[in-house]
Amino acid sequence: MTALTLPGYEARFSRLAEIFDGQIAQGLHPGAQICVRHRGEIVFERWGGHRDSARRHEVDRDTMFMVYSSTKAFTAACVHKLADEGLLDLDQPVARYWPAFGVKGKEGITIAHVLLHQAGIPRKGSMAEALSWLVPGEGARRAARMTPIHEPGARCVYHSFTGGFVLGELIRRVSGVGAARYLEENFLKPLEMSHSHAGLPLRDYGRASRLYSADPDQKGAARVFSNPLHRSLYLPAASLNSTARDISLFYQMLLDGGISGGTRYLSAAAIANATKLRYEGPDGDSGRTVRWGYGFVIGGYAPFPDKDIRHMGRRATETTFGHAGQGGCSIGWADTSARLAFSFTCNGFLDLEHGYRRFQALADAVRDAV
Repeated sequence: MTALTLPGYEARFSRLAEIFDGQIAQGLHPGAQICVRHRGEIVFERWGGHRDSARRHEVDRDTMFMVYSSTKAFTAACVHKLADEGLLDLDQPVARYWPAFGVKGKEGITIAHVLLHQAGIPRKGSMAEALSWLVPGEGARRAARMTPIHEPGARCVYHSFTGGFVLGELIRRVSGVGAARYLEENFLKPLEMSHSHAGLPLRDYGRASRLYSADPDQKGAARVFSNPLHRSLYLPAASLNSTARDISLFYQMLLDGGISGGTRYLSAAAIANATKLRYEGPDGDSGRTVRWGYGFVIGGYAPFPDKDIRHMGRRATETTFGHAGQGGCSIGWADTSARLAFSFTCNGFLDLEHGYRRFQALADAVRDAV
């Protein structure tokens, strides 16, 4: 394992290091990275294990991991930036900017409904769906052809991919460039997130971590995104490739009111709007609870009805916001009251409960340390 710890913090973070190393030793994932920023400084960073199950290639600080739905926070930031600039109004129907979307009962779906997973057009990934992603623009076209399963705002049902395609198409239509390029030019490059890509370039595939699943239900997802062609795609809901250090920098910018390195990326008002609790209640028919802001999960709740598991930490409150990725493979969050920015990436899917337990152990140790 390799670690960088701010002088004076070594003893405080010994428990976090032990948990991080132990998760790899237990086989929860072959390799991982973690980065913690407190009051604007990196106070703890660690990486270890391997980026392949054959243990031929070690993880280093710059190893890129597929972060799946942690991507959604970045796409939301792009939408809020366009709203900052007056190019989008979150309370307006999607069809105002994309007329072809406003059919089959989708006329009243607003951008806010999409950000809150209340648009009524969820669709789980399937092999046919995954194949359609290889056709440019097909994800958005398929979303436009869908019929909602409920009235806009009537329910909250997690949109694994379709919400991202809708937001990505909105970004393209009002900015004039694709969602991947918009994210790269407005956040990734100027923030100097040098090991982050909206779709992994084929030239970098050999240096990126592979994907593995200890959960039989998610082995298909691991296989799909182990394919270099799918890994190179940019799905606005699910396919940022990044590092723990880079993701923590993004959340530090949000903590700092939208400013990093003297450059403003978002207004403080836009961040407050994005991270305010807008919905708390059931997520579809799963029996689980969720808290949503506009594109960000809000902390301070236990999603499982019979288990007190809190993936942003037991002491997280509504001042914590962020997003996690499939199978507990990644998470990024910021806590405005504790002045913490946190990110974790790994290459092993677990079922939801055990993925969240993995997150909680790390988050609790961070909060104990600071």
